[in-house]
Amino acid sequence: MHSRIAIVLCALTCAAAADTIHLRNGRTIVADVVRDKGERVEYDIGEDTYAIPRASIERIEAGVGVPTSSGAAAGVNIAAPKVDSGKISQLLSDGKMTPELLAEVERSGDKRALAEALALFAIQDQQSGKLDDARSHMERVLSLFPEDGDFAATYAWILLKQERASLAEGYAADAVRKKPDLAFAHKVLALAYYKNDKIQEALLEFNKAKEISPSDQEIEYYLKALSRQAKAEADLRTDASTHFNMRYEGDKAPLKLREQILEVLEQHFDDLVSGVGILPRDPIVVVLYTNQTYFDVTQAPQWTAALNDGKLRIPIEGISTVTTELSRVLKHELAHSFIRQATNGRCPVWLNEGFAQLVEPRSAAGYRSQLAALFQSGNQAPLEALESSFIGYNSRQAAVAYVESLAYVEYIRDTYGMNRVSDIMRSLSEGESPEEALKSSIHDDYAQLEEEFARHLR
Repeated sequence: MHSRIAIVLCALTCAAAADTIHLRNGRTIVADVVRDKGERVEYDIGEDTYAIPRASIERIEAGVGVPTSSGAAAGVNIAAPKVDSGKISQLLSDGKMTPELLAEVERSGDKRALAEALALFAIQDQQSGKLDDARSHMERVLSLFPEDGDFAATYAWILLKQERASLAEGYAADAVRKKPDLAFAHKVLALAYYKNDKIQEALLEFNKAKEISPSDQEIEYYLKALSRQAKAEADLRTDASTHFNMRYEGDKAPLKLREQILEVLEQHFDDLVSGVGILPRDPIVVVLYTNQTYFDVTQAPQWTAALNDGKLRIPIEGISTVTTELSRVLKHELAHSFIRQATNGRCPVWLNEGFAQLVEPRSAAGYRSQLAALFQSGNQAPLEALESSFIGYNSRQAAVAYVESLAYVEYIRDTYGMNRVSDIMRSLSEGESPEEALKSSIHDDYAQLEEEFARHLR
């Protein structure tokens, strides 16, 4: 087995979007990953998996991202904002706003109720992949109440979900100005600053949020994660190209290497724009580390070769030129940024990592005999288990998970065409579950695809 195969991970996109589970008894559960299985709901916290009856759940709200066990800070889990539905609460059907209910509220002539209904609709549309509709609703809300800090913060949250951090920062800053005692606004602004590579400003806002809400454990987690980064990156220098902002230690990253890395990244960027059909809106941050600093900052497993947690984090110690292998690592990590935007942050890990390896490019053909033996013995990882982060795996488990992921995506491409992979991603962006997206694209559920693939191996 190639010594570097299957050892790159994306801490943010591996976990997809975090969910807050609201129970009927009033309790809430913030989970890394949630899977609705019909009569029960399964959820992951760290490396542990739990299940609860679906009947005990009132609703599930998606967050901006997930704090993973890697300690990477880009996946800030800010659950969907609360909207005081006031007069419209009794109209909601199963907690959902519909076009018919919205029209009814509008006919009532109650301006505040209309704004709240539009905000609820915007959050729903964002979570179901209707991105343009979500923005349109919030723009109308802000035209009704331009000085409302809660609504401005909600719009900033939606823009962050859509990877529009530059635009989100302005609305979040406006929300903080209008309502300085709103912890949610400070958290959203902190995340916007972080994504725009303003770590010190992000720390300041998280500290303000903590003053307002001292018992918020999420804030405490992110303060620790960002403090590690701020300490490690305090003296980093900067460089840039058309689509990338680079940070590096002056004496650890020679000029020639930096120029090569930016040149190769720009080439990969163009390839991925053509291949995925997505154009990232904001510059992508690349941070070059010594090996020790990389592991100190990311808290990633030792088997990782790089990491994309919203920023491309690359250990370069001992590297003087961009080798073929480093070029593959760079393209793999960059692919995660495109996949996240293409799927609205909803990509299961097996598709995420399989596609990222496919575009490097890599092939699972060299592992066919090992895969055949794995499937024949029944020791393969089920696709359902490959939906969640690989970050808790040891090096052998991770290698198997990555090879399986590559093999499945490669099989879908070769059997059904690359456009079917794109169809799966589009369905994911529209709110379908991974298995629903698979079935609507190639007419196979997980069990059928696994059986089909096993026959292919035989």
